Amino acid sequence: MARGGATARKTRRLAPLLSLGSAAIAAVSIAWCSSCLSFFGSMRSAAPAVESAGRTLVARQSRGGSGSAVAPAGQLLGHSFPNRILADITAAVTAPYRLMRLTKITKDLVVEMQAQRAAKVGANGGVKSPSGGTASKTMKRMLPSYVKSHVIARTEPEAFRDFMNTTLKLFFDSISAEEPYNFSPYHQAVRGPEVDHYLWGNNFFRSMVKYRSSRVEGLEHIESIRSSLEAGDNVVLFANHQTEADPQVLSLLLELYGHEDLAARTIFIAGHKVTTDPIAIPFSMGRNLLTIFSKKYLDTYTPEEREAKSARNRETVAEMQRLFNEGGHIFWVAPSGGRDRRTADGGTRFEPAKFDEQSVGLFCLLAQKAERGGGRRTHFFPLAMWSHQLVPPPEGTQAAVGEARSTKRAPIGIELGPELDLKAAGGRKGMPQAAEASVRRLYNHLDGLLR
Repeated sequence: MARGGATARKTRRLAPLLSLGSAAIAAVSIAWCSSCLSFFGSMRSAAPAVESAGRTLVARQSRGGSGSAVAPAGQLLGHSFPNRILADITAAVTAPYRLMRLTKITKDLVVEMQAQRAAKVGANGGVKSPSGGTASKTMKRMLPSYVKSHVIARTEPEAFRDFMNTTLKLFFDSISAEEPYNFSPYHQAVRGPEVDHYLWGNNFFRSMVKYRSSRVEGLEHIESIRSSLEAGDNVVLFANHQTEADPQVLSLLLELYGHEDLAARTIFIAGHKVTTDPIAIPFSMGRNLLTIFSKKYLDTYTPEEREAKSARNRETVAEMQRLFNEGGHIFWVAPSGGRDRRTADGGTRFEPAKFDEQSVGLFCLLAQKAERGGGRRTHFFPLAMWSHQLVPPPEGTQAAVGEARSTKRAPIGIELGPELDLKAAGGRKGMPQAAEASVRRLYNHLDGLLR
């Protein structure tokens, strides 16, 4: 009887986590039917660049390229218009049934993972991870909408089961860890042997992207970037930053044009949140990172903590200089030191956060030192990123780990600009203003296409 009571209590605890219910099923069905009714009109206004990219992606997949059983709807971009219509109608009719299947799969996996986690806590003498409660609440908020995104993206049940089994295991392991994963100053992506964190992270966000209304602009600059890297030179992408998913956004959009390898080799300058938050850690493990503590938040620590984190930053800068001297690397840095926020008027529009002049100056200095020391040249390019709807950032700024998160299917976009000439920009003093102005100009153009 006691066992039955415990099972009932566990069931009640899990109910709010994944109880999508008949109302959610009906909502998805109605949404899909409405989508089909307006589909003929919307498809004519689909972004032509992404449409043609879809055909490129399909061609690559037929040659054994980077296809995925997760969220295959994005691959339909390369299909003929009548085939897409037929696929959409079929998806609308089967959506309620698939929602029930995926919901049940998720519930079963969560029950299994909860049991494993309870056993692990028991083996540790009842000691839980200090961040487990906040991270578990985040999962409860995210999972219902995330499951629905896979229904819309047409992930097959068995592919969904395999993927969610890996996903929940990574999350639960990270949440229940006594100590977070230890990132070195220069972290290289974990690509196996058990889990390829890079591919997993891309697949996680794949179902959430509205490919038909996403944009990729400035692709003509890709060849300049490639030729610079092939010559052994370095490339720095000065970018705005909108969500924790920005590295995956870069991969998913460049993948459409056969340039995913550039995103895979990119080294991202990463702040402390994405290397200490239990939900973010599995994604960060899949990227090449130079880990730092943002200057924006250093004043929030005690003097002892501030000195330790400043010492860690010095180690990272030393690694950066080594990589610049070595040559052939591509770096992504958000000189603002944080994510963009809504405009001051309280509207829905986001705008790039102000660049920190010292951050831009540091990269210019590292580049100049490498070149003067007989190393390779460094080429600077502006990059605008439009991704805030995917995983919206919190309204304020905070240094603490464990912020609330939500997920939403949304369009995304990137736009590359022409190379920035360090000398023409006025050297280290003039480059911060030139880089920020270029990113803002690109972002405004991208924002006009996507809003």
